[in-house]
Amino acid sequence: MEKHFFPLSVVTRRISELLQPAISKQFWVKAEISSGNERNGNFYCELVETDAGKITAKLECKIWKNELVRIRESFRSQDMDLVLSNGTKVGFFCSLQYKPQFGLYLQVIDADPAFAMGEMELKKREIIERLKREGLFEPNKERVVPLLPLRIGLITSRDSAAYNDFIQTLTASRYGFKVYLADAMMQGDQTERTVLRGLERLRKLGVELIVIARGGGSKTDLYSLDNEAIARKIADCTIPVWTGIGHEIDTSVLDHVANKAFKTPTAVAEDLVARFVQMRRQLDEASNTLKTVWTFNLERDRAYLDRATTGIRQGSRKLLDVTGSNLRERAQTLRFQVSGRISNEQVSRKAKEQSLRSKPVVLLQFSRERLTSKGRLLGSRVRSEVSRARSSFNVMEQRFDRGRFLRRVQVDRDSIGRKAGQMKSRFLGILKVKETQLSRLRAQFRLEKIRPRLVVEQRSLSEKLATLNASSPDRAIERGFTLTYRQDGRLVRSVKDVLQADKIRTHLSDGIVVSEVICKEDKP
Repeated sequence: MEKHFFPLSVVTRRISELLQPAISKQFWVKAEISSGNERNGNFYCELVETDAGKITAKLECKIWKNELVRIRESFRSQDMDLVLSNGTKVGFFCSLQYKPQFGLYLQVIDADPAFAMGEMELKKREIIERLKREGLFEPNKERVVPLLPLRIGLITSRDSAAYNDFIQTLTASRYGFKVYLADAMMQGDQTERTVLRGLERLRKLGVELIVIARGGGSKTDLYSLDNEAIARKIADCTIPVWTGIGHEIDTSVLDHVANKAFKTPTAVAEDLVARFVQMRRQLDEASNTLKTVWTFNLERDRAYLDRATTGIRQGSRKLLDVTGSNLRERAQTLRFQVSGRISNEQVSRKAKEQSLRSKPVVLLQFSRERLTSKGRLLGSRVRSEVSRARSSFNVMEQRFDRGRFLRRVQVDRDSIGRKAGQMKSRFLGILKVKETQLSRLRAQFRLEKIRPRLVVEQRSLSEKLATLNASSPDRAIERGFTLTYRQDGRLVRSVKDVLQADKIRTHLSDGIVVSEVICKEDKP
């Protein structure tokens, strides 16, 4: 049998004739974009349908420039962007076209924004449910955020308004924040790759907190951050992650897994600044409380010393008066005893003389001599007792001499004054060592109603002092910051504070550098 060959043009013309009834009709198609490519304002792709990962249908699709512009304007009027990336499910209003030069294809006339939004929301909900089911909402929320974080990692676009708002808010606070930027694309096909790269880089830098920031935009712009891979990376991150994505109503996937979510990048920066403002206020209040307590105790101890000095002076005078009175009473008693003894002896001697007058002369003489001897012995004893009493009285009188005692009181008073000065110096030393002073105040301050308050204040002050030390200028200088002063000692905060040829002093961690201003450059 002889073979008959038809020209290709004849075949394509016959196909066109057969398809003509269908070509004039318009219809809605639901499919997935594949091999998308935009050239010269036109968009070319393949629409595919899959089942279990296998392609079950495929047809070429084209959107001409005019229709593409009109469809995009329609989407923007509804606060959406037309997403034509590979893998996106779309709902197109099409007509079937056949050209002998290009073959069979679908020509797009319009697109359904509601269908596109519904597919995106469905995908977002599936991601959220999957993450929740696997328990990935909580891991990063359990990361402890430092009380006063200074080393901040920022993931955003370098040229975006989000970056400028965040940096300006932190800079205006003058709290010495150090921001490490990881430049990333916050919308489009490169979002996942650049954000994941930024998270890994900031993790290696060892920042204290990571912030993912993006300004406002259309809903479809924000869908770039509803990314499952980024969400899983945040959940696994050992550093707390805060999000500041510009949306007032909806919540992104990243907000669910982040440590804390904010509505805008500026809100994130304001929260960081508020932490330092609150800490400064608490430290001021603690300092005032400490000063009040110290002043109260100092005045109380000063009053105690004054009362002690007065008591010693009055007690010494009273002791001197009592001792002198006792000595005078003892001397008077001794004088009465001696006088009585002498009177008794005289009476006895007269009685004996009277009885001896009747005895012989010899006996009388013997008795007289004996009596005289006893009288002399008694007189000697009496004189000895009187002399001993007088000596004892003189010794006691010298011992309790008023002038000497007053001098001793003056010496004691001077000693008390020195001890008071030493006690004042010790109080000043205690003020410098705040934690030790609080412990002593707790022991000294006996009021039961205030003791629990002091315990709480001591614990709070210890934590705040540790925090204050951690955020002091000296610690900041050790970490690489510097302080620059003018010749008059004022701190340089802006390039406007110095003039050309001015001498400035820059304080470093290990010394001071003196330099001269040659020129000034404002921040671009």
